[in-house]
Amino acid sequence: MNKSSNTIRTMCEIGLFAAIGFALDELQGILSKGVFIYGGSIGFAMIAVIIISYRRGWLPGILTGLIMGLLDIATSAYIVHPAQLLLDYILPYAVVGIAGLFRPLFNNSQSRKGKLGFLILSTVVGGLAKLLMHYLSGVIFFNNPEYFAWNLNSMNVYLYCFIYNFAFIGPSIVLSSGLLSVMYINAPRIFEVKNEIQEDNSHKKNLFPLISSISFVFIGAFFFTFFLISYIRSFLDYADEYTYGYDFDPDSMLIFILGLMLMLTGINGFIKVRLDKYTYVNTASALTFITSTAFVFGLARLIRGYVKKEDLTYLTNHWIWFGVALVLLALAIYYLIYSILIRRKKQIAKD
Repeated sequence: MNKSSNTIRTMCEIGLFAAIGFALDELQGILSKGVFIYGGSIGFAMIAVIIISYRRGWLPGILTGLIMGLLDIATSAYIVHPAQLLLDYILPYAVVGIAGLFRPLFNNSQSRKGKLGFLILSTVVGGLAKLLMHYLSGVIFFNNPEYFAWNLNSMNVYLYCFIYNFAFIGPSIVLSSGLLSVMYINAPRIFEVKNEIQEDNSHKKNLFPLISSISFVFIGAFFFTFFLISYIRSFLDYADEYTYGYDFDPDSMLIFILGLMLMLTGINGFIKVRLDKYTYVNTASALTFITSTAFVFGLARLIRGYVKKEDLTYLTNHWIWFGVALVLLALAIYYLIYSILIRRKKQIAKD
């Protein structure tokens, strides 16, 4: 099997497992309806992400989780803030994909019990990462004791958010671990891909840029569409019977422009991969520019907020923006420097 066929199979599996995971998520939502009044459900939808993470690696696993999150948003979503959108919908299943980091340990283990142990451990780690996303969302955006579930209005907000989210994610981890264990014992080949370019690893060279480019297209398209609509609607939000509402929302404007830039970066990367002309330096440069713009904007908003003595909600939102942008900028710069060094080493080797 050549590398092109293997890449196509990987992308098909990502789509297949994303669809399966989404269907399972919808099913568990129906079965848990009424139990968790503010969102959440007990089930095993994350097994779809974990299986493909073991079959194809952590990156396809993360991409599968991202697609599941976007499908969830497209069908039903309760959104109060862009950061809450990330924490409650886009990231939870995506971070389960880090289970794929245990794949080398799983493959190198010589015993069946060892493989089973790594499979369960990775499920726990992925589930806890998902718990962290929902917990942060609860602490930041749903911290009003007046709306706490199960008559826990007097409980500390940090403890309540942990109990509420662990109430459905904890059992989900146990169910998923049990189901995956049964699947491995009875059909271990589900978790491994055999006889696909085992001697030739050249397909890996194009797999990462291809998947990352497609991810940029999906993520960029979502932010472009969502915040363009938000930007246009801000005209109506400001308008009333006495004014014409020419004051548009600048935050939404910046985010949809950055989303467009990210989408174009992904499209360009995808085309270059197909033409075998992909360069990491160009992609890293574009990402550095995008994240640096977000970082500077967040910093400017914080300075403005403190000068104008804005309320705590405003400052908290932009501190989150600033922190996320700072981390992404650091990663983009590291990626850029690493890409430049790799290219120089290749040039020196050719000379």
